[in-house]
Parts: sequence; C-alpha cells; structure tokens
Amino acid sequence: MALAITNARIVLLDSVLENGDLIVSGGLIEEFGPAGSLPVRGMQAIDARGAYLIPGIIDSHNDGVEGEINPRPRAGFPANFAIANYEMRAASSGVTTAFHAVMFADLLDKERTIRGASAIADMLHELTNPLIDHEVLYRLDVWTPSGLGPLFNSMRKAKVQAMSLNDHTPGQGQYRDLDELKKTLSAYLAKMAIRFDPNEIVGSKVSGAARNERPVEVLRRTRDEIAKEPFILLGHDPDTPEKIDELADLGVTIAEFPVTYAAAQRAREVGQWITMGAPNIVRGGSSSGNLSALRLARDGLLDILCGDYHAPSILYSAMLLYRQGICPLPESIAMITSNPAKSLSLTDRGRTAPGLAADLCLFTESGHIPRVLAVLKRGELIYSGGVNPELQHGRTSAPAASA
Repeated sequence: MALAITNARIVLLDSVLENGDLIVSGGLIEEFGPAGSLPVRGMQAIDARGAYLIPGIIDSHNDGVEGEINPRPRAGFPANFAIANYEMRAASSGVTTAFHAVMFADLLDKERTIRGASAIADMLHELTNPLIDHEVLYRLDVWTPSGLGPLFNSMRKAKVQAMSLNDHTPGQGQYRDLDELKKTLSAYLAKMAIRFDPNEIVGSKVSGAARNERPVEVLRRTRDEIAKEPFILLGHDPDTPEKIDELADLGVTIAEFPVTYAAAQRAREVGQWITMGAPNIVRGGSSSGNLSALRLARDGLLDILCGDYHAPSILYSAMLLYRQGICPLPESIAMITSNPAKSLSLTDRGRTAPGLAADLCLFTESGHIPRVLAVLKRGELIYSGGVNPELQHGRTSAPAASA
C-alpha cells in the first residue's frame, strides 16, 4: 500500500526541498517532488506541516545494549529484553539501523566477557521481526587473542562484516591522559560501591601491557583474515599519526574517535572516514577530556556522528552543527545518514532517492531541540510522536517550518 508524506522540508544530499511531497510504495521510496506535483489524492498520507524529512539515522557505533543489560552495575537484565528496550529508544530517536559495538574481551570490571559477546552477537543476528535493523560492530581487544576465534566465527556469518581494533591500555589511545582516567575510574568504582585505589588499577594495567606481546598475534591474524576475505576494518581511539599509518597498513578505512588533532589530520590525509561521538557535540566536549568533535567539524575533519553511548544525541548533534553555522544542513545530516551508509557499504539506504529503502525520519524542533514525529522502516510506521496517516482528500497548506 502506498503512503505519501506531504508538505515536508525534504533534506537531500546537496540541497533542501523546502516544501515537498514523497511517495513510498513496496517499502521503497517511489518518487518525490515539489508539493502538489505528485498524485497523492486518495492515498494514506502524513501531512508533515513543514517538518524536516530525512533518511533514517544509521548509528555506526552504539554501546546501548550494554547499558540496557546493566543500567546499574551487575543488574544483568536478559539480553532479549535489553535489545527490545534498546530498539524502542533508538526508533524514537530516529534510528533505523544500529551497529551494536560488542566487545570480544574478558573485562570483568566492565562486565564484558567473550562468551557474553558471542551470545549477544548471535541473538542480534537471529532476531525475528525486529523494530529496526540490527548489525554488530565487532570490537576486538588487541590484548585478548582468545577472542579471535569466537569473533571471526560470528562475524563471518554477518551480513555486514565490520571489526574495530581496540587498545585501552592506559597512557595511550582513549586513556592517554592518566589523570582523567583515574577520575573516571574513581567515579565508576564509587557507583559500584567498590573500595579500590585507581592508582593501583592503572599501574597494574600499564605494567601488564608492558610485559605482554600478545598484540602481535592479534594483528597478524587480522592481516591474514582481511587478505583471505575482506571486511570493513576500523581503528578505535588512534592518538598519533604513526598509529593511523599502522592501522592504514592493516586495512583500516574508518578512524573511530581520534584522540588528537594530529591523528585526525593524518586520517584525512590517508583517506579514512573520521567518526566522532554525537554526545561530544551535545556536551561541547569529550567526556574523557579528549579531542573536541566541534573543532574537527569546524576544520572539515569530521565525517560521521554516532550515538556512542547515547542515541538521542545523534539527531541533536547534527542540528547543532547546522544551527551554529558550522556546516550546511545537508552536510550535517549526511554525517548521520549517507556517510555512515557509504563507510559501511550499505548501498540500499542513507539517502532520499527513488528505489532506496523507505527508512525515513520526520521531525520538528522545539527550542531548537529535535522532536521526532514519525519514523518509517521499509515504509512501515514504527514510531509515531502523535502523527498518523490519514486519507488524503485534498491538499492543506503547510504552515511555515520552524526556523
């Protein structure tokens, strides 16, 4: 059954159709054009009344399921219940495709295990009739070679094969600033009501890494696997140009959360996509005291915004970049739609074009904070913020959209 969205401000790749209509049929975008130019009479239609219409958001890295399983330390909710809760939150934020960052490592202080990662990844792949599309971003801790087998066994069955190399050794990467790390650990330990000296934890991790040469095995296996059967490789928290070069040599095409400006510059020079967390934009800075995503955006060194740990920040961050004059609206929306699609080889979505999946998000703003009105997945309404289709008998004039 065809569905029309009328009187919408349709955001395209390089322009905005200020008042347009769009028709969905068979789960795909059939056509769009200026308001009044399409035969929408007699169709079920949503009158957008000047709201923005964009492709469904593609969240390329989100830890949300972990947060749903353990909203408090050791809560341990069932994974299927956690996933169901997550997708409702994601859909209401405009997300139609989510890449769950699942860490294959035994990190008990963060309640992560290789066995648990395998179980979550398998469950995500086996979901029936999910509300949104669920993919897995396979995170491999370079200090955990025991995660290699389970990770590749699971990833090779995935529709989208994407792996991110992670090294959380203190003194480099995300935890380059040891003082900031100790503050974070102190807050986390206090929340868990655990009495432990952060200095002891950091010292133990640093000395353990210094004694260990296991990353050699992980990097060798990664190189062998990508040569045998290519997959999308990401580098997590690169902090130096030299590290970017090492990752590029392995086959990394996406730099996730570069920690320093020099690393981001080098990532651009070698042609890597640059991803930053949307919360970094919303907060006005990194929660770890690292590089500002706003600075990268101003200097043209930002391609993709992901939810990281907070999906509602994605749409807001894109609108903040536009509202602050940092980049045009089509460019900021591309950071959460077409750019993640391209970087992750999703050719059937991420743009408003005939023949592509009708994954769509309709939203307005209240005090410049986005309010999602409707989300469609393959043409089906999966979330409504009070907007529902009605039979289109005639045209209604659209009020002026919010500025």
